[in-house]
Amino acid sequence: MPSQIIEPATFDPRYKTLYRLGGIASIVIAFSIALAIAAFFIWPYKGSNTSIEAIFTLLQTDRLGGLISLDISMLLIAPINILMFLAIYAALRRVDESIALIALVLALIAVVLVIVCRPLVELTVLSDHYAAATDPTEKLRYLAAGEILRTSLDGTAWMMQTVFFLLAGLINCLLMLRTTFFSKATAWLGIVISVIGLPFFLPGAIGLLFLFLNTIGSVPWCLLLARDLLRMAGEGQTALGYSRREA
Repeated sequence: MPSQIIEPATFDPRYKTLYRLGGIASIVIAFSIALAIAAFFIWPYKGSNTSIEAIFTLLQTDRLGGLISLDISMLLIAPINILMFLAIYAALRRVDESIALIALVLALIAVVLVIVCRPLVELTVLSDHYAAATDPTEKLRYLAAGEILRTSLDGTAWMMQTVFFLLAGLINCLLMLRTTFFSKATAWLGIVISVIGLPFFLPGAIGLLFLFLNTIGSVPWCLLLARDLLRMAGEGQTALGYSRREA
């Protein structure tokens, strides 16, 4: 009985526009993360280790610096991830559609959780009300409301979005290893940085160090991913052009 030759899965050229958008989004994410890392050393993160009164004061004296120190970059980058993960799903769906869909759902949930755990508009509004208040009792009410929001900065939603993003990245990169259209460098780097980020829950500086290494590694990974997606967009355009001429 002749042995069957299983051909490797190919990407769907119909999603060429999505590949291009995903590639552009990956480049934007890479440069945004690099800027956020640089900004971290100028405006260090102020979350659970800073009192809500100090946060309100900072938002009044340095609005931009205060928002950056509360991770506004994370809030701005998260929605751009939607385009990137949609493009990855479109490319990997022929490899294993069920697993690729799980990774996409995890990523989309993570984006929603980022918005939940970064209530920066609410904190800014409360800061303005706190600064304008003259009654001590009223000030205490704003501080109490702000304290509830401050705890969400590093709470359950933050932890779950981190886990979901890491798992989505790990699953996608494992699927990439089974393709020829994603480079091995993209797949393996994604696996490494995802595994490095998983111990983020360890106490103290150790967990933060793992997460910081994951963040740094995300910059070259996004650039490698962008290269692959943009190449697929070009090849998809060519493939569709041939199909139309043959038709």
